[in-house]
Amino acid sequence: MIRKLYIFAAFIFSAAVFWSPASAEDGDSILIIDASGSMWGQIDEKAKISIAKEVLGDLLKDLPADRRLGLMTYGHRREGDCADIEMLTPVGSDRTAIAAAVSKISPKGKTPMADSIKKAAEQLGYTENKASVILVSDGIETCEPDPCGVAAALEKAGADFTVHVVGFDVAEENAQAQLRCLAENTGGVFVSASNAAELGEALESTVVAAPEAVETEATVYLRATELEGGVLIEEGLTWTVTPSAGGDTVISEENAGVVESVIEPGEYDIAVVRPSDGLKGEAKGVVIKPNAAKTVTVALVFPVEATVRAEPSASAMAGTNIKIHFTGPERRGDYISIAEKGSTDGAAKAYNYASKGNPVELRLPVEPGVYEIRYVLGRPIRVLARADFEAAPATATLSAPDTAIAGEEVSIEFTGPPAGSSDYVTITKPDDPDNKYMSYAYTRNGSPATIRMPLEPGDYEIRFVQGGKSVLARHTITVTEGAAAVSAKDTAVAGETVSVEFTGPAAGSGDWITVTAPDAPESKYNDYAYARNGSPAEIRMPLEPGEYEIRYVQGGKKVIARRMITVEAASASVSTKATAVAGETLAIEFEGPPAGSGDYIIVATPDAPAKKYLNYAYVKGGSPAQLRMPLDAGDYEVRYLQGGGKIIARQTVQVTPASATMSAPASAPAKSVVSVEFTGPPPGAGDYIVVSSTDQPDLKYITYGYVKGGSPAKVRMPNDPGDYELRYIQGGKKLLARRAVKVTAAE
Repeated sequence: MIRKLYIFAAFIFSAAVFWSPASAEDGDSILIIDASGSMWGQIDEKAKISIAKEVLGDLLKDLPADRRLGLMTYGHRREGDCADIEMLTPVGSDRTAIAAAVSKISPKGKTPMADSIKKAAEQLGYTENKASVILVSDGIETCEPDPCGVAAALEKAGADFTVHVVGFDVAEENAQAQLRCLAENTGGVFVSASNAAELGEALESTVVAAPEAVETEATVYLRATELEGGVLIEEGLTWTVTPSAGGDTVISEENAGVVESVIEPGEYDIAVVRPSDGLKGEAKGVVIKPNAAKTVTVALVFPVEATVRAEPSASAMAGTNIKIHFTGPERRGDYISIAEKGSTDGAAKAYNYASKGNPVELRLPVEPGVYEIRYVLGRPIRVLARADFEAAPATATLSAPDTAIAGEEVSIEFTGPPAGSSDYVTITKPDDPDNKYMSYAYTRNGSPATIRMPLEPGDYEIRFVQGGKSVLARHTITVTEGAAAVSAKDTAVAGETVSVEFTGPAAGSGDWITVTAPDAPESKYNDYAYARNGSPAEIRMPLEPGEYEIRYVQGGKKVIARRMITVEAASASVSTKATAVAGETLAIEFEGPPAGSGDYIIVATPDAPAKKYLNYAYVKGGSPAQLRMPLDAGDYEVRYLQGGGKIIARQTVQVTPASATMSAPASAPAKSVVSVEFTGPPPGAGDYIVVSSTDQPDLKYITYGYVKGGSPAKVRMPNDPGDYELRYIQGGKKLLARRAVKVTAAE
């Protein structure tokens, strides 16, 4: 507990000075935001980067206007690039500019923490000026330098250089130790935050909190790694700490990993041994200052060697796959890569982990040139073996017609390098950039490729594009105007389905026959049929009378044939008796146009909209339609509804209340079957006689018998003796009659 209070107090003291109003000699500051791919991880169903943006946006509003601040980020532009570090706003930018830059960050890549802190220090002129960096990160370094070592070197060379670190959702012990070490090696502090509230508190507390007293003791954290900047060793270590000037051992730990201990200020020699393999490491003359926490990382050094050999041995066509044989330590995280010559150890054009098998298969870049094949140690990132390899220029051929009709699907023969995930054949305008495309087909699907021609006539270019970037072959093609014709009768009845004969180019996706208003845009349609389904097309006319246009629309965008058609009003009639009992099923005689989709005979209240109804029957079932009247008495309309939206005939029907009677014994034994005499309206679906307990709602029941079989109905009594009710239920919704019945003990 003392240690936790100490660290928090130290953070409040150090970071409060950083954030609070101060004079120019307090130094400039740079805020570094982690934009590596892991920042898309979720906390409470929200991305960590979104949480960080909101918290930082609020914090920036409260910062003093006279505090000079800059913004840096990494991993936001490219995947797998350890050089992806950018100063988004220079030191001294106003808060609005910084907030705007924060809002645009989109995580993508790796985590080059050490290099970003070094660049920030250089931006701040740390060797001559007091300077501070605050880093918000959710993970461990994934590039080359060891952050702890870099931080210690910067602190030693700087006039007064400090790094404060906020670890956001960092659970792994190794990652936390690295972040803590980074901060403490510069006299800064590390604070952990696991959610939005804690992140806000960790940052906001530094704005308003006053310095608190700290104890004079110092805390030391001892950690060892396999190689400089490598994997943290979590167990099996023997630690010894003695004063550099001589004297008794102050720390002695066996079978340990990270050691945390309170220690007197002074200068110490630190030694560590791993008995299991005899590896050793030491750090001499380590200075422990009063009122400070210091992390000391000792590397256990051992030889690591590797070889790489490509198949083929020296060169292959750009964009093709090669096999890479290797030897090496094959430690967790080691990988084989193809990289540009002279690039950083962690840079890669393509890579695969050594654990995936030997040899690994990697794709060469599509840009010709000399590259390096590498065996890369995963942690710390270090190239153990490298060999030059040439990506020779790739070649391809195309064979296609010189002319084609607009919208036509053309077969294109091609040859080229083995297909990659982004290799395709496309058509575009001759002056378009290499990565521009219209219709396309992936080469991995084999030759020939089928490509649809543009809808607009003109000169175009068919291209073989490798990797979505490089054009390996071109073929010029002239696209001529597409021709089509449509034929149909001159007049039709509203809602009628009309047979439309048509001719046109070979039908492609989005080619259809439709009917619409003459002045409607070319992409507008009502009912339609795809041209690929063949001629004739069956098209239903609009429900409203008027002048319309039948069209052949190509690609869903261009009308290449049209014909006028006059749509006349549809006429219909409905006929049934003027009165009916609630729930009665009536026979509705009707006449009307040929039945289409959405044509019904319905019953509705007189003021109901066209699409609102109570019961319905399909017109396609023929006349008469059987339609059940509503269960509630009142005035209703029987309607002929066309296309689900237009009423073309109606008749008023008066629905009178339904009534029912029941006659049954006053009592009956439990579980016995009782005959119930009844009278009531003509039976329909959901009409039954039930037995209910007296306290049940009207429509709830225990047992039942249908009335559709006629009187009497057979109803089984409940299992338990007691007072019950017989009820006549109509349509499953309305209670028409009830009668008490006493259930006695079973005989």
